[in-house]
Amino acid sequence: MLQCLQWENAMKRVENTVHCCFDLELEQPKTNHQTPDSLLDVEKIIQVGYVIYKVEPEFKVLESVTSFVNINVPLSAFIKKLTGITDEQVASGGTINNAYNKMAELQKKYNFSRVLKQWGGGDDICMKAEVTNEPWVFGRSACNIKHIYQLYAESQGMNKSGGLAKSMKKCGLKWQGGGKHDAMFDALNTAVMHNFLYRRLKGE
Repeated sequence: MLQCLQWENAMKRVENTVHCCFDLELEQPKTNHQTPDSLLDVEKIIQVGYVIYKVEPEFKVLESVTSFVNINVPLSAFIKKLTGITDEQVASGGTINNAYNKMAELQKKYNFSRVLKQWGGGDDICMKAEVTNEPWVFGRSACNIKHIYQLYAESQGMNKSGGLAKSMKKCGLKWQGGGKHDAMFDALNTAVMHNFLYRRLKGE
């Protein structure tokens, strides 16, 4: 009886858990061989995208957000082609602190887990480094969904290499939404992968 109650309480906590999966797009510096026409000396965030969602009792996106960040210079030709982001979109954006503060406000609204979800490592570190004069309200480290996928792929005898789109295809998942290298859609599809892996771990 006690074990049943503990299980029921645990499942209630899971059902009430809200997650946030996020992704960044960045302009590269002029020292990068792919962006020799860049006007930057260091990489800078140009887009912050994220989805707020639940995985129980079923996968449900509660809100999706795209924030462009004005870096005050035109984008390199390579980044424009890769991301589809235009100079006009970047110029219309706010600061990285504006994007971060909006994300922090939504954390309060939805009370989503402070452990951000991301595909690969480094986006949380990059954002934390660019945000100035604001306390970091999220976890010290993010949950790398790619690492969880790689463990799953290894357990299934699958090739664990590849980016998000290829990894989804190996799992029988279809890409959701718009093009790749759009931060919001990358975040959405990472959330889809999170949901898939979560259900495999549950044995569904």
